[in-house]
Amino acid sequence: MTERRWLVALVLSLLIHLAVVGSPGWHLPSFDEPEASLTLEAHLAPKATPVAVPAPPQPERKPRPKPAAAKPRPPKPMPEATTPAAPEPAAAPEPAPPTAPAVAAAPVPVELPWPHQGRIRFAITRGEGELGTLLGQSTHSWKQDGLSYTLQTVTETTGLAALFRAVRVVQISEGELGPAGLVPHEFRVERNGRPAERARFDWDAGKLTLQSGERILRQVALSPGTQDVLSQIYQIGLAGAAARVEMMIATGKNYGRYAYEAVGDETIATRFGELRTWHVKTPALPGEQAMELWLASDYRNLPVRIRFLDRKGEVFEQNAVEFEADGARLAARDQ
Repeated sequence: MTERRWLVALVLSLLIHLAVVGSPGWHLPSFDEPEASLTLEAHLAPKATPVAVPAPPQPERKPRPKPAAAKPRPPKPMPEATTPAAPEPAAAPEPAPPTAPAVAAAPVPVELPWPHQGRIRFAITRGEGELGTLLGQSTHSWKQDGLSYTLQTVTETTGLAALFRAVRVVQISEGELGPAGLVPHEFRVERNGRPAERARFDWDAGKLTLQSGERILRQVALSPGTQDVLSQIYQIGLAGAAARVEMMIATGKNYGRYAYEAVGDETIATRFGELRTWHVKTPALPGEQAMELWLASDYRNLPVRIRFLDRKGEVFEQNAVEFEADGARLAARDQ
């Protein structure tokens, strides 16, 4: 009975950790930033002064001829000086038919080094790799068409652990794709089918809304390049072999700056044999959570190992056991 209680407690502890994998306790920055205002000015042009047209000169009065003289042939009268006649106005053109409203150009898909669809299943252990205790699994799946993406993880207890307490945590990240990578619009968490945390990214308004269920926890200014807990893993892969990657990351409850530092190239043993990886990790500060990622260098920098260190120093690890991207599948060596 004692062993059962221990296992239940262990499983519950695992799921608590899994729910916050990648969301260490951050120091929240100040968000009291005044909004910039824009003033538009309009000026009226002065009314044009009309140009006076001079009156035509009166013709000279001729003296009356003397009666005795022969009456000469009168000269042709001088033409009166007049203002040139204005040309007749041209006939008004027929009104043009109403033009159709301008149609916005179709968005152009973004080409990123990220497979259009894929699925990676991880085995979760308490402890490192084969030496750890198997407690569950986490399945990552995604679809993207160059314009938008949907990324999901389903983390659940399996086997004996599920018999004691079946727990299922779903994380979903949805958004669009830009030249720099993933641009999340919404991140949400479901626990055993019930809505839990949510983060909504309003890029037009520059506002991030964090909420628990339907209750809004806070609204803060949204920094460019912000990611959520789930999208950050794949965004780091898109960044490539950078020495340091810094970004703002939102969970459903917290928002803060997060940094990964490069450990370097590393060949690791996996279910699929040895794989070349790019190893990055967050700084391991005393009493703080930390995370490490191993990204497969020959497979678009997709994650094949994720390690989470909690505040007590316990290690929880996810190792890929199934790997499929754009229809290509890695074969496991032990199957």
